[in-house]
Amino acid sequence: MIKNILVAALVTLSFSFAQAQYVEDAYRFSNSTINGTARILGMGGAQTALGADLSSISGNPAGLGFYRSNDYSVSPTLRFNNLENNVFGKLNSNNHTNFNLGNFGFVLTQMNQDYTGREVSNGWVSFHFGLSNNRTNSYKENSYFSGVNNQSTFSSYLAAGANEYYGASGLPDTNINSIFDMAWYGYMINFDTTLNKYIPIANNATTQMQSSKSGGFEDQLNISFGGNYSNKLYLGASIGLGSIEYSKQSTFKESNIVDPSYKVSEIKLKESLFVTGSSLNFKLGAIYRPIDLIRFGLSLQTPNYYTFNENFTSDLSSVKNGVTQSFTPLEYLFDYKLATPMRINYGTALFFGKTALISIDLEQLNYSAMRLDAVSGNEDFGPDNNSRIQNTFQQNTYNLRLGGETKLDVITLRAGYAHYGDAYKSSAIDQSKKSITAGLGYRIGDAYVDFAFVQTSYKSAFYPYFAANLDNPVVNSNNTIKSFTVTIGSRF
Repeated sequence: MIKNILVAALVTLSFSFAQAQYVEDAYRFSNSTINGTARILGMGGAQTALGADLSSISGNPAGLGFYRSNDYSVSPTLRFNNLENNVFGKLNSNNHTNFNLGNFGFVLTQMNQDYTGREVSNGWVSFHFGLSNNRTNSYKENSYFSGVNNQSTFSSYLAAGANEYYGASGLPDTNINSIFDMAWYGYMINFDTTLNKYIPIANNATTQMQSSKSGGFEDQLNISFGGNYSNKLYLGASIGLGSIEYSKQSTFKESNIVDPSYKVSEIKLKESLFVTGSSLNFKLGAIYRPIDLIRFGLSLQTPNYYTFNENFTSDLSSVKNGVTQSFTPLEYLFDYKLATPMRINYGTALFFGKTALISIDLEQLNYSAMRLDAVSGNEDFGPDNNSRIQNTFQQNTYNLRLGGETKLDVITLRAGYAHYGDAYKSSAIDQSKKSITAGLGYRIGDAYVDFAFVQTSYKSAFYPYFAANLDNPVVNSNNTIKSFTVTIGSRF
């Protein structure tokens, strides 16, 4: 991304990944959008002051206190992702579809009674236990772009990196320990004895292409407790246990190279990343209902404490005189920890009798407080990572969610809007996310079915490669995600 130039000069590709990419990974795993049941999705995710919905288990556990019966539901989701990449003045469109079980769980309710067997209305009115599994992120994405680059070449990046990597010696390693060793022995760069530095084999316009495929998910198991005190104050607490998988395979190719010296016509870089991890967080929540008309909600979530295991491979090859020059791929294994920002949610809900309501949430996060730490003495995790985080991300980012519903007998209509603020300090583009939502609910007896549609759109940009003093290509992206969720449940 334009604002994601975190390293002025890349020493090796693996180094740039371990330094700059880890910072981007910290944001990727800290960022989440609307999730939950179809009812809450249809209302833009605004639930902090609502309650009596299975989403309260992972949202504001104080909302469990509004239940007067048990509840269980399941919420499958169908998601359509459209990604349009614009680079070198050429538009490339990418589409994919995935299905997941977004939310499922149950709530058990214990109503307190007096000595006559009647439900009490003062003191502790009820206690509740909730258990749910929530899909907080889906990382499935396909991306492709191609075009003619008239500004820089990938071999220019390799030459600039080789000069940084080898330093004053100007000599390549006899062993293949970096992609710059591969570039030298694969005839992708030359050494100019007059200038005493590495130079690219191509400075002319080349055709560049990159395809990538990402996959994976993040699920969170939430265990929650809630209570109702005098039908005025509702309190809750929860623990979240997360599991995560993330993978990405990408291929970058530079072709139509005019190289009169070594006859290299193509350079290809393949990268593969696989990450697994687990997380832990805690949440406290409260809802106060001074009168039936209005509710005020507050929830506080600790940072998500992650532990990651990562495998990264890099493979650089070239085609010389029609023959492929290849090497054994470089492999790197890393273990590291991540603490995401603390989340504070403020909510207000207005009720118009039993027929309509409006709910508003404001979420506050400090992305500059994300922290990366080493596991097992991983030297790539020093204070520079966290200083980059502080220099790159906002101290205060605000997410706004609002929605409403109105009941028409057994049918309920819903609509909502959400705005997730740009977490970066500065950028040539606005990378905030906007969601428009709509929903429909049907109740008959103790059973219910809810439907929700969510459309989320945002812009992003990235560099396929970056080196100082180069006109590096910028890929501008327009992202649109459309999802359909149905919740089927029953209260008993």
